[in-house]
Amino acid sequence: MRLKQWLALIVSLALCVVAAACGGRKETPASPPTVDAVAVSVRQTVEAIAVAQTVVALTAGTSTSESDLPPSLTPEVASVATSAPPTAEPTAVSANPTVAQPTSETAVSCTALIGVNLRSGPGLAYDPPVGSIGPNTVARPLAYVPVGRPQGAWLQVEVEGTGQVAWVSAGSQFVSCTVDPASLPPPSTIPPVPPTATPTLAPPVAALPPDLRNISGGAGCLDDPDIDSDFQTDSRFLLRIFAQLFNPPPGESGDGAGIDRVEFFVRESGYSHTERTAGYCIFQGGEPSCRDWPRNALGQLTWGNGGAVVVNGDYNIDVSVFPKEETFISQCNWTISLTIDVP
Repeated sequence: MRLKQWLALIVSLALCVVAAACGGRKETPASPPTVDAVAVSVRQTVEAIAVAQTVVALTAGTSTSESDLPPSLTPEVASVATSAPPTAEPTAVSANPTVAQPTSETAVSCTALIGVNLRSGPGLAYDPPVGSIGPNTVARPLAYVPVGRPQGAWLQVEVEGTGQVAWVSAGSQFVSCTVDPASLPPPSTIPPVPPTATPTLAPPVAALPPDLRNISGGAGCLDDPDIDSDFQTDSRFLLRIFAQLFNPPPGESGDGAGIDRVEFFVRESGYSHTERTAGYCIFQGGEPSCRDWPRNALGQLTWGNGGAVVVNGDYNIDVSVFPKEETFISQCNWTISLTIDVP
């Protein structure tokens, strides 16, 4: 019972404190207490009640159960906004928004349509190639030359995957690009054209004469009743024909009298020659001597100037002697056979 009296007393005191805080006098009206002031007053009252409970428990000498204590009152005070929330500033929108541009790797590239060679410079003059790429290989174009060496447009590219930098033909039949090649910048430098390799020639063969053997001429023109003829073989000029008519036209005499021409044909090599100068030689010339057997830059014997190289073997040379037309004498023919051994 005594405990209840203490509690009643404490509650009464608390109510008086609250009443005092709220204002009990009717003098000049004052400004209403703020929420903060009320909250402070209530908190003080609650604290006082808690202290009183503790004092009662200590004074009574008995423990106080939870059921004997009033519940703790913690007032929830709504916060009152003292100022208006700031007004959000509108975000300005650019009239020309920036659009993300694709990277150079995706926007600028060239793809090989077929297998193409890679060269050290812009043109076929940069030979030999430094490599090659297959169809569908992608490369990044770096520079452009409209006229290479000796001709054509060329692209400097960096091959994807390997990073090799080289030149390829810019022809549309070779590569396809996502950019107009002509819009690319020129190269900072163009390498010099490599010198043309000079072919190494074999040392010249010593100008030794061939060996002519197994020579035969048969009858042929030798038996002709109207043409006086003979032949001569020599390792220096091969073959020479002497020919004249027994009864030449008036005013003509000696070798070639009444003769128009002599024709030569070597069956095995296909070489042929027509000679109109007396002292009829298979490789041209005549009186007083025939020209030497032709040779190439290596000193090898050839069938005429710039002709095929003479090789060892058996040969048949057809010879036809033609008298002048006004003599009304028919031509005579023979075949001279021989074996040639070249040095």
